[in-house]
Amino acid sequence: MRPALEGSPFVIHCSDPRFQAAFQDFLRGELGLEQYGLIAVPGGAHFLTLVEYLPKFSWAGWRWMKFLMGATQPPRIILIAHEDCRWYLDMRFGAPPRDLRDKQVRDLASVRAGIAERFGNIPVELYYARFRDGGIAFDRV
Repeated sequence: MRPALEGSPFVIHCSDPRFQAAFQDFLRGELGLEQYGLIAVPGGAHFLTLVEYLPKFSWAGWRWMKFLMGATQPPRIILIAHEDCRWYLDMRFGAPPRDLRDKQVRDLASVRAGIAERFGNIPVELYYARFRDGGIAFDRV
């Protein structure tokens, strides 16, 4: 018997290998997700904000979202950004490194608004992962 696809939450986070184990532990252990849809790309949900910079990239991202919304009918969406994101640091997108966290949090909020505009009032949770005491801590934003 195949597990149900419908009703599975989905997650968007960065593909940075330094954070993958912590992301999985957080999603399974802290949020209690047994299965979920996943989009993991450099910069995480940032690809959904790139309408002016990389319009084809943004278009493809929103197309993936439309597909996942239809295929999974998720009860919630989880967006995670993280400290020291090399995508953001490399691209700079108008934010000096000292303001990077604020820029990432604003982008997460922008994506949440875009999801509400396109797909209605689905719960979207925002988290920020940061290095702490030799591990990684998650803050809800």
